[in-house]
Amino acid sequence: MKKHILITGGNGFVGKQICKIASSNSIPIVSISRSGYPKEIIEEEYNNVEWVVGDVFNPDTWKEHLANCSAVIHSIGIIEEIPEKGITFKKMILDAAKSVGTAAKTAGIEKFVFISAGAAAPETPESYMECKIAAEEFLKSLEFNLTILKPGLIYGEEKPETIVEQATIANLLDDPYIGPQIRPNRPLHVNIISKIALYAATNESVNGSLSVDDMEILNSSIKL
Repeated sequence: MKKHILITGGNGFVGKQICKIASSNSIPIVSISRSGYPKEIIEEEYNNVEWVVGDVFNPDTWKEHLANCSAVIHSIGIIEEIPEKGITFKKMILDAAKSVGTAAKTAGIEKFVFISAGAAAPETPESYMECKIAAEEFLKSLEFNLTILKPGLIYGEEKPETIVEQATIANLLDDPYIGPQIRPNRPLHVNIISKIALYAATNESVNGSLSVDDMEILNSSIKL
């Protein structure tokens, strides 16, 4: 039986694109999310994906899918807190990474890909990056063959507001004063992030922290 890749948050903005690219390359995927099968998808574009309803904070609801699993891609995250609903950076970034990382380590998974961040939007609370960095450090402590993706803004057609933000930032990149400051964390299309995450999950040699520059260089040389 061919091994699969397990993705947490596979029906999210990035996770869904990873699933789509994986299917087009005949890579089996198991997606774990609270809602399972996502709405409004073209089913044949995801014909290698098993959509599983599970709670990342309760591994008993999905840990059986870590059997025959070659790698885990952790793509759950938020950019805005809703404290009244219990949605905080600590819970959805740090605690989620701890839960998934610990379950993967216990199951003997060796390869782990974490979609982190290289920078936050200007008005984002400092706790966002603090939780991202803390999650990275926790996952490093588990001694996986770990790849950490550190993008800035991730944009794509599924989220029209990100297209507008990307265009604004693109104009600022030409500014001789502002451009050099924001260039290291310039926007990347969701397709690039997704391809790199999947490539890292299937290649042991791709590990460590990958910056925007690293990801653009790698994207130019891979075929997915």
